[in-house]
Order: sequence, then structure tokens, then C-alpha cells
Amino acid sequence: MKKWVWAVATAIIIIIAGGLAYTSHHNVQTQYNNAMNSGKLSVQDKSYSAAETAFQTALRHKDSDKVAQTYLSQTQNYVAGNAALNDGNFSTAKKAFTKVKNAKNGYDVLTKRAKTSLKRVKPIQLRSEMFTQIYGQAVTQYQAQSYTESNATLDRILTDKDAKQTYYQDTYNKAVALRSSNNKAIKNGGDGTPASDSSAVATTDSDSSSATATTGSTSASSSSVAGLTKAESKAAKNYKGTNEYTVKKSQTEINGKTITNAQIAAARKTLKSAGVEAGSFSDQDIRTGLIAANKAGISYKAYVNKTYK
Repeated sequence: MKKWVWAVATAIIIIIAGGLAYTSHHNVQTQYNNAMNSGKLSVQDKSYSAAETAFQTALRHKDSDKVAQTYLSQTQNYVAGNAALNDGNFSTAKKAFTKVKNAKNGYDVLTKRAKTSLKRVKPIQLRSEMFTQIYGQAVTQYQAQSYTESNATLDRILTDKDAKQTYYQDTYNKAVALRSSNNKAIKNGGDGTPASDSSAVATTDSDSSSATATTGSTSASSSSVAGLTKAESKAAKNYKGTNEYTVKKSQTEINGKTITNAQIAAARKTLKSAGVEAGSFSDQDIRTGLIAANKAGISYKAYVNKTYK
């Protein structure tokens, strides 16, 4: 009889223990699933900090779970990639996005976003380098006391609708500061431009994001410039700043002589031989550089090495 009682008791204990184990496992699985679903929803909402927390919670319930670990690593790398891109660390950004894209069995939302981000890195990098080169030109012109020409060069940054984006903010802020220095110098009567351009007046507005250079002389009609589309011609005609289609005569000459196409072509070869991407320079950018080099009393090659290297 006693044996029978012990057998029944043992069976009951085993059943209870099994039930508790099952319940515990079920609770852990439920908590894990809830954390993973929360993490994925946070990624979809671009709430990456919340996503990291959710995936970490999932790992606390299943510390060796490969899926949760992969999703967490993807999220962290994607956040790091965005931070690097915003800071202008393009190589670091590319590496981080590549890790996200190549993650085995990764979360498809993050994988797709990483692929898209990788496509954006190169154009952003090229534009950043272009703004840096333009700013370098403006600095050289400032050093040569060509303050009005420096402002004209800065217009290419300050009037660009994309220049205020995070990726270019540092260069944009420096351009604003340099424009302020140019305007102060012009106001005090200092400018290295020829006397024939003394009618040019630079104005500044502390609440404005761009400076406008105006002149008493009549500029050439933008619609007469070959190669412009109808829309571009209209935009150039309505433009109040300074660009390669609304420049003064002095900005196309050296010592009173018009800068030729041959000189521009030679300058582009100089840029290329120095390892500088010449394609990001307009013809007017080249003219401005040649003028700045002449006023500084140095060769264009020396100017390129000093400004862009």
C-alpha cells in the first residue's frame, strides 16, 4: 500500500515539475517574442535607440540567440554609419553600412536601408569635397585681398539649397564667417579687385544666409549663354547673387586679357595631375583660381597644391 502511495506522489511531483518547467519556458519565449517584435517595430519607426534596448532585452531572455544578436549588431552599425556620415567620416560610414548589408540572416528592413545609405555616401562625399574646394578658393582670394571675388566664390556654397544639410554644416558655417570678414574689409575700403570694379558694393544682412554683390555695370544676359536649358536661363536671369553666368568682366580676365579656353583646359590638366577631381569645377571656378594665383604671384600649379592638397 505504501509503495502505491509513494508511486502516486512521485507521479504528481513529476507532473507539477514538468508543468512549472513548461510554464517557465513559455513565459521566457513570450517575453523574448515580445521584445523582438518591439525591436522590429522600433526599427520600422526609425527609433533606433528603442530598438537597441528591445533587442538587448530579448538577449537577456535568450542570451545565445543568434537572431537577436544579429538584429542588435545591425542596428548598432546602422546608427554608427549615420553618425559617421553626418560627421563627414565617409570611409567609416561606408564600412558600417556594409556590415549591416552583409549581415547573415539580418533584419530585411535594416538591410534595405543600409543598401540605400551606401548609394548616398559617394554623392554626399563628392559634394562635400566640392564645397571644401570652393571654400579653399574663397580663402585664397581673401588672402589676396580680392574680397568681392571671394564673396562671389562663396555664393556657390551659400546659395546652394543643400549646403545647410548636416553633412556640409561645418564648411557652410566657415563660409558664412569668411563672408562676414570679406564684407568688413570691403566696408573699410579694402579690396584687391581692379579700380574699374570699384562700383561693386557688397551688402550684408545679419539675418540673411547669403550675401549679394551688386555692380553698376550691366551684366551679360544669362539667356545668351550657350548650353543653358530654358529653366536654367530663367533661373540665372532671376538670380540676385553671383555665379558663372552673372560675373563681372574682371572675373574673366587676367591683367586685362580674357582668359582663353586653352588656359582653362591647361588648368584642368594641372588639377588632374595634382590628383584633384577637375570635373567638380565649372569654367568660372577655373578662371577664379587662375586670377587668384596671378594676384598671389604664384603659378596655378602652386595655387592648386596650396589650396586643394
